[in-house]
Amino acid sequence: MNTVIGKDDIDGIAARWVARMDRGTLSEIEQRDLDAWLDADMRHRGAFVRAQAIWCDMNRVAALGAGEIVSARHSRWYGAMLPRVASIAACVLALVASVGVSSHYLVGRESTDRGETRRLVLDDGSALALNTQSVLQVKYDDDERRIVLRHGEATFQVAHDQQRPFVVQAGDISVRAVGTAFNIRMKPEGVEVTVTEGVVDILRTDDPSKAAIRRVRHNEEVIAHAWQPAAPETLNVEPLSDEVIGRRLAWQQGRLIFEGDRLAAAIEEVNRYSSNTVVIHDPELAQKAFVGTFQTGDARGFAHAVAAAFNMRVVEQDEILHLTQ
Repeated sequence: MNTVIGKDDIDGIAARWVARMDRGTLSEIEQRDLDAWLDADMRHRGAFVRAQAIWCDMNRVAALGAGEIVSARHSRWYGAMLPRVASIAACVLALVASVGVSSHYLVGRESTDRGETRRLVLDDGSALALNTQSVLQVKYDDDERRIVLRHGEATFQVAHDQQRPFVVQAGDISVRAVGTAFNIRMKPEGVEVTVTEGVVDILRTDDPSKAAIRRVRHNEEVIAHAWQPAAPETLNVEPLSDEVIGRRLAWQQGRLIFEGDRLAAAIEEVNRYSSNTVVIHDPELAQKAFVGTFQTGDARGFAHAVAAAFNMRVVEQDEILHLTQ
């Protein structure tokens, strides 16, 4: 006997896929499963686009009092929302007809692969540069310009608009600006915010009052550690010189600049941009200071420069560049 999947079931599956994608980049297995589901039935593609439209309109939905995350438990709410986004979905469907549907085309979402950087100009004239292996989502409305940085690193050059603050949400903190420039990098140990122009306010993402807990100015940096609550006493502001900031942001020109960095840290940075992974087997040498300038993605050139500097050898095996004595 054939099993017939009803429209409500299809919409529920589509909603769960979009909710899963909103938490970050899909794994290879998940991407294959999604692609297979989309290719299995044209109804799946239509449901997926409707789910995208609803998800990107979530801020307005919350303002109306819905305020619930789409999930299997909220299928009734999801079904009730479908007519509300019919016009949005119709516009998105026209685009999908020409480019196809995949997680890479989630409305408002931008991402980069390993070694890729991108420059984007947003609707308000603000510009951003997205570093390697980064994911963000743009959520503009009439009162606020919001960017959700899911993973990685981005630099923002904010167009001045006093009536619509520019807010970047990154994990447990948010950065609020009106017209300024700053860089945000999400690291395992926390969120790093570097201000290159103007002033920004650091907020707690879950603070409904949107009260600033720290103000960071031009040529200053703050790191909100993942293991500490975001509070004024935990956010230490450090001054940075123009030279240091220039090195930090050299990736925008396709370069990596090391000036006395620990070799282990330099290797970690190089590995962000290349499918060839550099590995060092001497923990003592890994702590040595290293100086050099390299093109992003040139892991092999970096490895051979390190080998020459420290009298080591490079042994390449299965895309891994082993630094050894």
